[in-house]
Amino acid sequence: MECIVVSDASTDGTDEYCSSLSIRFISIPKSESKGGNHARNLGILAAKGEYVAFLDDDDYWLPEKIEKQMALMMSKDCELVHCGRTYEHVTKKGIRYEDKLPRAEHHGDMRKKILLTIATTTTNILAKRQALLDVGMFDENLRFWQEYELLIRLAQRKPFYCVMEPLSMYRVDESDNARLSNKYFEWKKAVKYIHEKHQALYDNLNPLERFGVNVLAWKDGAKRCRSSGLWVRFFFLASFYVLGSSILWAARETGVLDA
Repeated sequence: MECIVVSDASTDGTDEYCSSLSIRFISIPKSESKGGNHARNLGILAAKGEYVAFLDDDDYWLPEKIEKQMALMMSKDCELVHCGRTYEHVTKKGIRYEDKLPRAEHHGDMRKKILLTIATTTTNILAKRQALLDVGMFDENLRFWQEYELLIRLAQRKPFYCVMEPLSMYRVDESDNARLSNKYFEWKKAVKYIHEKHQALYDNLNPLERFGVNVLAWKDGAKRCRSSGLWVRFFFLASFYVLGSSILWAARETGVLDA
């Protein structure tokens, strides 16, 4: 196992600290910084192993994460294994924890289903390095939903599998309006870019499935508006999401839409 740290224009002492350790360390100066996906891609290119896992700097793994994911990877004919996570919600009232496990439909053949769901996040991905290289790695034009877009491409190759346990801690500071994931309007542009990039795949969905794509965007957009203080837009999107998710639930219960 190798540890590769990619420091993307850090100013918090990361470079000095990592330079003192016996790890592989890549430092990107501010003049060459191109965002998180560029940093991740440099890490993929630098890796020498057959598999790559990711860890964002504000999250952490449980000690057994890689072991359990690799055991599943070895038993399946797949290129990607993900896992559950625990959310650490930092709010004005304090910190609360919430376990989030993958749903049953978040593994297996995901070629179509991946378009309708956020199956996992970057910190929970373990993938074959060659598969990442084959699909072009992370899209460096994106600052939001980068794992969703990457998984769209990977899902067209082989099934996904998941360890049904929370094996990472995902920190969310809901009071930080400057947090990248809270920036609604930049996120909206990224979603439009993804839909246009994969228009051919979205066109293959039936009308109810395409409606599900909209419901997914309404749900995530509402969260970002709430965190960013865009309350009018939040209530608008939240209302659409509640109505839309009710319609999809009824469609699944009646068998009109696959789970």
